[in-house]
Amino acid sequence: MQRILITGANRGVGFELVRQCLARGGRVFAGCRSPQQAHDLRKLAEITAPNLSLVKLDVTDEGSLDEARKLVSGQVEALDLLFNNAAINLGDESIQSVTAQNLAETLRVNSIGPVLVAQRFFDLLKMGDSPKLINVSSEAGSIGRMRHFRGYAYYGSKAALNMYTRSLALDPGLRGITVIALHPGWVRTDMGGPMASLSPQNSAKKILSVVDRLTLSDTGKFFTYTGDEYPW
Repeated sequence: MQRILITGANRGVGFELVRQCLARGGRVFAGCRSPQQAHDLRKLAEITAPNLSLVKLDVTDEGSLDEARKLVSGQVEALDLLFNNAAINLGDESIQSVTAQNLAETLRVNSIGPVLVAQRFFDLLKMGDSPKLINVSSEAGSIGRMRHFRGYAYYGSKAALNMYTRSLALDPGLRGITVIALHPGWVRTDMGGPMASLSPQNSAKKILSVVDRLTLSDTGKFFTYTGDEYPW
């Protein structure tokens, strides 16, 4: 039974990862900012208890992270898999409309948050079986593939997350943990929009297939949901 923590678990790809990990027999901790309002997660918890625990987790709030750590470590001795999935996209901006507040908030959630989550849980991962830390990034974070103007906050935050992923992968404190960035595809979610090519169900299925094949030799790499390496 894999022990799994997923942030941003109340909707979209995060929720599908929860559902599919449970279906595979996992022990899942589903992190989100407002568990009381996460109606789909609560219904799923009623069906799958005790294999699913809802965790109040705001990746920008260090007190929330500390409490989440206490809850998880009180129920399992280790984690085998951590998905840093929580993210926001406040919309496209031009040079005329971009604001310091949007830039900073997006960076806090999408880039700094995953590092703080890793900081709280890496020791539990180190005690896990073939542990893996998956930072759900985006093709939007690829500097090499950016050929035309697309915006500032979201794209910059994912580029920063990619660099933090490399840092985590090379940090001696995380030795033994496979750390990657992963592009989940263009998914029909609140963020991806209704015209996206992938359903959350299909994206999550393909993500798990990629994760299953990962070894320590893959640490520090950037993959797509199809398992292909993506340029930084």
